[in-house]
Amino acid sequence: MLKVIENFMVRRFVCNIPTYGLNKIFPPLYSQVYNMEMENLVDGVKKILQTKGYPKDMEFRARLLDAKLYGAGDRADKTKSILESIEESYGHKEQVSFDNLSIEHVMPQTLTEWWQDHLGNEWEITHELLLHTIGNLTLTAYNPELSNDEFENKKNQLMESHLELNRYFQDKTIWKKEDIEKRAEHLAENLLSIWPFFGDDTAERREQGDVTGTTPKGLWILGQNFKVQTWRDVLEQTMNTIADLEPDKFEQIIQQFPRFIGRDKKKFRAIRELKTGAFKK
Repeated sequence: MLKVIENFMVRRFVCNIPTYGLNKIFPPLYSQVYNMEMENLVDGVKKILQTKGYPKDMEFRARLLDAKLYGAGDRADKTKSILESIEESYGHKEQVSFDNLSIEHVMPQTLTEWWQDHLGNEWEITHELLLHTIGNLTLTAYNPELSNDEFENKKNQLMESHLELNRYFQDKTIWKKEDIEKRAEHLAENLLSIWPFFGDDTAERREQGDVTGTTPKGLWILGQNFKVQTWRDVLEQTMNTIADLEPDKFEQIIQQFPRFIGRDKKKFRAIRELKTGAFKK
C-alpha cells in the first residue's frame, strides 16, 4: 500500500502537479475502496488513485528529462529521496549510508569562466534549463570539495565514491548539454521501473504518440476550451491562465526562465505580450 502511495506521490511531484488537492484525495480513500467491495484493498486504491491526476508513463518520462527537481523548501529533500531510490535499485550488497550525502550539481550552480567555455555559445540557456534536472544531479559526500571545479576534477572525485550512481561518469570526458540529456534518459528508464505505472495499460497505450510536426486546434484547461492555431498560441494561453490562477507561480516562471519570458520588452525578439504585461519569445 505504501509503495502505491509513494508511486502516486513521486510521479505527481516530478510532473509538478500541485499538492493542494491531496486533502480531498486521501481522507475519503478508504471508504471509497470499501464501498467498491473489492477483494484486494491495494487494487482498489490503485483503481481510484489512477483517476486522481496520476501521470502516465509518457508524461512521467518527459518530465524526468526536463523538470527542475531541485529547489527551495522540501524539493531538495524529495529530490534526494529520488536519487537514493535510484542508488538502492542497483542492489549493491554493501549499501552506502545516505546520512552524510548531499545533492551535487555536476554542472555547478555558479559557472566559472572554464564552465562557460566548456558549455559553448549557448551556455546560458543550457545552465538555465538543465541545472536542476535529474540528468545533472547526483549524490556525494564531497560536495564542498567539488564546488565549481572543472569537470575532469569533479569526475576524479566522483570516481572515489562508493555509490553505483556515480559509476556512470567513469568514461565521460566532457559534460555538456547532450551529456546531461543522455544521462537523464538513462535515469528515466530506472525510475520508470522503480515506480511503474499502475493504471489502465490500455488507456496508456492510446495516449502514446509524438506531436512533432502537428498543428494544435484546441486547448483544454480546467474544463475550458480555447481555440489555438499554433504551439505558440498554446504556450501563450497557458501562461495567461497560470498568471490568472497562480500569480505567484507565474512570477516563479519569470525568475526561472528569464531568457524566454520577462517584463523587459527589449530583451526579446518576435515577442508576444501577455495579459500581465510580461513578454515572451
